[in-house]
Amino acid sequence: MSAETIIYDRYRVMVEASPAAILIVGADGLVRYANHETERLFGYACEELIGRSVDLLTPAVIRRRHAAFRKLYCAEPSRRMMGVGHEIKARRRDGGEFPVEIGLAPLITERGLLITATILDMSERREVERALAASVEELERANERLVQFAYVASLDLQQPLAEIAAQATRLEAAMAAGVCAEIMQASAHMRHAAVRARKLVEDLLTYARTIYGDQQLEVLELREEVQFSLAALAQSIAAGETRLEVDIPAAAFVGDRAQFACLMQNIVANAIKYRKPGRPAEVTIAAELEEGAIHLSIVDKGVGFEQDFAQRIFEPFSRRKSDVEYAGTGIELAICKSIADRHGWEIAVESRPGEGAAFRFAIPTLFAPSL
Repeated sequence: MSAETIIYDRYRVMVEASPAAILIVGADGLVRYANHETERLFGYACEELIGRSVDLLTPAVIRRRHAAFRKLYCAEPSRRMMGVGHEIKARRRDGGEFPVEIGLAPLITERGLLITATILDMSERREVERALAASVEELERANERLVQFAYVASLDLQQPLAEIAAQATRLEAAMAAGVCAEIMQASAHMRHAAVRARKLVEDLLTYARTIYGDQQLEVLELREEVQFSLAALAQSIAAGETRLEVDIPAAAFVGDRAQFACLMQNIVANAIKYRKPGRPAEVTIAAELEEGAIHLSIVDKGVGFEQDFAQRIFEPFSRRKSDVEYAGTGIELAICKSIADRHGWEIAVESRPGEGAAFRFAIPTLFAPSL
């Protein structure tokens, strides 16, 4: 066995072991050689490619241009990388297209120019890049929300703190004068302001966790999770004599159990809070399965609001204009929006003054059991 034969055999073993598809193509564009990775990547047997145009492996829409580019390359052959910085695609036997990077290397032989093309499938890397870009975009949005939220939160937190400071001054004066009634009033106001401040801080922490906190994603059953969420509101529902209707089909979805419960509880509690004065709240929770999604709705017949406010209702500390003072920090629905965004769920609200509000969600479903 000659030294040349040994070198050739070693080269062939190396090429066949390559994780990249490798083609050797003549100046005429016909394939002279293809390794087994080419067969796996493109779906053609190596024997099928030999003697056929390499243009077969390009998308039909660019096939004519590819032939022209190939001729230009053969006129001035050199080592080149293609697909770096811009996406190019190759075509499989089944017609599927996928992104690639291609390294070209010319070889001048006695029989003319040969071109070695090394082809890497970039599908997984492009998916990772897209996922990373989406994560960066979501992080930027989260940072914007948090900056806005921190600014507004600082303003809202100042109110109970200022109240505590004012009542402390009032308490000192009352104690110096020995006026017991004044002391008790100032103490009660301070306690009320402190409770408001504590509730606000708790809601702030909850909101921050929905933006940045870890999620415990698992497969959840819709009907069970809705019932579990409502169980925590049993006292509020009973106290307000709430008329509650629930019509939920069996369906599975992926979500964080605690966050889904928080979302449901906040919206139902919102419906109970904004009921019409002197009347029990009327709330209907229903869902329909359509096109791979759960369309969940929570509809109430409360005081409602102008539809223009629907654009701001999910912003932190946004409150409806009303002659009646309602309890709450104004962050509950912002928490709902943040939870929906983190899960990739659509959320929307429709309302009219005096006619109530309808909150709607679109949640991708895993499956819907037939009953």
